[in-house]
Amino acid sequence: MRETPDLESPGGEAEAPAALIEDAPATRGLTGLIWLVPLAAAGLSIGFALRALQQRGPTVLIRAEHGHGIGRGDAVRYLGTQVGEVRRVSIEEAADGDEVQIEVLLRKDAAGLARAGTLFWIVRPQLSLDAVSGLETIIGAQYISLHPGPDGSPRNLDFTALSVAPLEDELSGSQGLEIVLEAPVRFGLQAGAGIAYRGVRIGSVISVGLASDASSVEIRARIRRAYAQLVRERSVFWETGGVEFGVSLTSGLQLDLDSMRTALIGGISMATPIDAGAAVTAGTRFVLAADPEPEWERWAPALPVGNDLLPVGSALPRMARATLSWSEGRVLSRGSARAGWLLVTESGLVGPSDVLRLPPAARDGQARLAVAGRTFSMAELEAEGRVRDAGGGLRSLSSASLGDAWADLRLEQAGAARVEQRELRAPEDLIVVRDGGRAPLAISSSRLSEQEAGMAVDASIPLTADWHGAAVMARSDGRLVGVLLVAADGATVVPAP
Repeated sequence: MRETPDLESPGGEAEAPAALIEDAPATRGLTGLIWLVPLAAAGLSIGFALRALQQRGPTVLIRAEHGHGIGRGDAVRYLGTQVGEVRRVSIEEAADGDEVQIEVLLRKDAAGLARAGTLFWIVRPQLSLDAVSGLETIIGAQYISLHPGPDGSPRNLDFTALSVAPLEDELSGSQGLEIVLEAPVRFGLQAGAGIAYRGVRIGSVISVGLASDASSVEIRARIRRAYAQLVRERSVFWETGGVEFGVSLTSGLQLDLDSMRTALIGGISMATPIDAGAAVTAGTRFVLAADPEPEWERWAPALPVGNDLLPVGSALPRMARATLSWSEGRVLSRGSARAGWLLVTESGLVGPSDVLRLPPAARDGQARLAVAGRTFSMAELEAEGRVRDAGGGLRSLSSASLGDAWADLRLEQAGAARVEQRELRAPEDLIVVRDGGRAPLAISSSRLSEQEAGMAVDASIPLTADWHGAAVMARSDGRLVGVLLVAADGATVVPAP
């Protein structure tokens, strides 16, 4: 029989195994570390809480007629960025009935948005200016959007939400031309319906209602400032929204739907004759026709079109797009090209020298200039003296060089507005324009610095090669002050000849 080892010491006391004696300190140390876990977690929680408190801004109360499904945790956004969140939604009794009260907590860096004049509204799927707005809320959560009040306005923490999203003109503070259209019936028009000239949107309907004596419908509309000069004494307006049906034996049922927007909120078109009369002032009244006369859509007067950023009546310069292409290399030939904008003047075109000069590296001394739908040999243009230096990195191309193409590029017929020009003597606020279909670029005077060749543009301004040769106008008076040249080492505004 195997005997069990005696664990007692000679003194009679029990003696622990060596393995247990060696592990005991490690076990006690691990047990002590376990107590640090909740302490660390508590410290992190406190840290996150303190950080959250540091980022908290003011609590704002928004009163609304309807909640439209808004709830706790939904976002508050400005310029597409979340600047706060909804903390509580409740229904409270008010003087004129129940109302929805929404408590919103703004972020600390957005505290300045809580000021008098700030607009709040709940974004949800609804028809707006050009299409359906709030489309993202169909599959996502509703949210609250805001537009800040004027700078310097006093602090405010109590607001009333708009029932619908505001019109674009209301947010931009546009001082466009407001007119009144009289109609026998409403024609299905609603606020936000567009007003178009030759298919291009130039304004919108602000409100629709009965005249004071209920004898007609009055439609208040605003024409954007850039297009105010299109509305003259003899201008005409007609309704273009809705759905038209037609049935024939050969084609069956035909459906003509202008667009989903005009079908639902209506649309208006306008035209102006050549003998248009004087430009109208705010409050001028016109009759809204149900259908246009055949000749209305054929009218094509020459009228000034400007930009919202320029003074009223400022005409935009006429621009032409040009591309210079050539081949380089003797053994391995490769194609090269350079494009730019050309300014249309009374005597021809003016633009960047690198677009209107034969490149030294052009193979066989040949290069082709494409402009106004025609192609010209640059070598021949230079040999005939039709291209000349205009100073400041610009060259000019005579109108005689363009032949029949000049008829499409020349300044508009008599009566059209001419672009006035002056010198750019010091940095000032500018507008850079290319073609009428794309938004212009605003450049602050603080982004300009004087240099020998003109005004250097700060590198922080996003100017790509597509701006090369664009016209530069002064915001103060709408006059042409120069041409923009874009190079690899920066952009410069040079005086226009």
